[in-house]
Amino acid sequence: MSPKQWKPEDVSRLAHGFWASATLHAAVSTGLAARLAKKGPATAEELASELGLDPRATRILVIALHALELAVKRGEAYSLAPGLETLLDPDAPRSLNNMALHMADLMPVWAHLADSVRSGKPVERPEKTEDNGEPAGRAHFYRAMRDIARQQATGTAARLGLASGQSLLDLAGGPGVYGLTFADETPGLSATVFDLPGAQPYFQEEAARHARGAEVRFIAGDYQKNDLGGPYDVVWLSQVLHGEGPEECRKLIAKAASVLKSGGALWVQEFVVDTENPKHPWPALFSLNMLVNTTDGQGYTAADICGFMRDARFIGCVFDGPTREGSPAALVRGFKP
Repeated sequence: MSPKQWKPEDVSRLAHGFWASATLHAAVSTGLAARLAKKGPATAEELASELGLDPRATRILVIALHALELAVKRGEAYSLAPGLETLLDPDAPRSLNNMALHMADLMPVWAHLADSVRSGKPVERPEKTEDNGEPAGRAHFYRAMRDIARQQATGTAARLGLASGQSLLDLAGGPGVYGLTFADETPGLSATVFDLPGAQPYFQEEAARHARGAEVRFIAGDYQKNDLGGPYDVVWLSQVLHGEGPEECRKLIAKAASVLKSGGALWVQEFVVDTENPKHPWPALFSLNMLVNTTDGQGYTAADICGFMRDARFIGCVFDGPTREGSPAALVRGFKP
């Protein structure tokens, strides 16, 4: 593939690309997107009145949404563009509302990316809490992870070869979308979700939506300190390694090996970085997200992940390709001898 030939307008479009992102974030954060998703068309004045927004500012926002093709205008009324009614409704099963809120939380941090590149350290942020005492943004984070996992989880159990009678650990599984979905799709599968105590309320929310939710166990703990239970036939480790440095990744994969039965499989889902022929920019950009938000986290290549597995004495490590066609997430698998 020949390198892209850049033009002035390409650079300009990329340089102010955050304007469009911030417009979407504002529509979601103010509740405007959810209002249009749930109740349908409204004028700027009606939206401002219902949501307690400034009328002039609301009019400017909906005009921008229309220009970005995020909204449709008929007369003086605006509605969401086709498809967005479910994607931006916070209560819809396949909503991305919380993902957008989480991205909005990250924008101030990304504004200091250059500082992190100079220092090699994450961006310092003041400690903030919500009205309920939770750290600021925690609910957006867990529910964003839930929303993203819902896009990927369905059908993946068959891809992993899960079967009745097996036991599975969804390690650091957060709201447990994968473990719960795998249990629904695999009758007779025994599934356990392990994560920090703060994830448990979000797991309980998600479990209530699943046919076998009451059968899936949640273990609250810290994977660096606490026992993981087991032994298991399969360990599912999704989007966890990127938050840690290489040495912690080795320790975590070794710990996963310790709770697997002989012949058991470790499946790692990550935004796998391709340094030679990237098919998707997201993994490399996500690695920058780890730079600004964590002390040692980064994106890893398939060779990196297989190296961590070999250090833990796994065999047969292979890169199994994108989780879904066109997805930036991909799978790496290894077996315990």
